[in-house]
Parts: sequence; C-alpha cells; structure tokens
Amino acid sequence: MRTCSAALVLVILPASLSAQVRDLRAFYRERCATCHGADGSGRGLNGARLGGRNLADGRWLARQEEDALVASILKGRGAMPGFARQLTEGEARRLVVETLAPQAGRKKP
Repeated sequence: MRTCSAALVLVILPASLSAQVRDLRAFYRERCATCHGADGSGRGLNGARLGGRNLADGRWLARQEEDALVASILKGRGAMPGFARQLTEGEARRLVVETLAPQAGRKKP
C-alpha cells in the first residue's frame, strides 16, 4: 500500500508543480512590453515617453549583473514600477534568464 501511495504522490506532485509555474512571457507582454516593446527594443507604446530601456541591446545586457536586473524588476527603477508584489525573486530571475536574455540574442545592438 505504501508503494502505491508513494507512486501516486510522485505522479500528482509534478503535475501540480507544473500548474504553478508561471508563464513569464505572458507577464512580460502584459506588464513590460508597454514600455520595453514586445521585442525588448524600448519602443513600446510608452517607451519613448518614459525612457523604456532597450533590453534587446546585447552589449548592454552583457554588462549587467543578473542580481541587479532582478533587483530592478522587483524594486523598480526610474519610471519603472517594482513588481515585488506580483513576482517572487525566483520568477524575476527566470524573467531575466528566459525572456530578456533571449531577446538580446535575437537583436543586433
């Protein structure tokens, strides 16, 4: 009986964890693209007016520390609000690694 229940937990646990993994690309589209642009270029609807950073600039991104980018996302910077109430530190880190870094890899600075 214990083997059966342990196997059941192993089957159910990954499914519930994957349901909790947040789609950070959707978060970027909803919260960040207005200023940073869908492609990270900084040419979003409010980008020019508010000074949206060109996140697709690979040279700029390469000079940034991941921890500093995570802190900017969570605490805000300049006109950019902080997202600490919407994102965990881990999610902010994933946003940098999975969403911002690939954008910089696709665009030429």
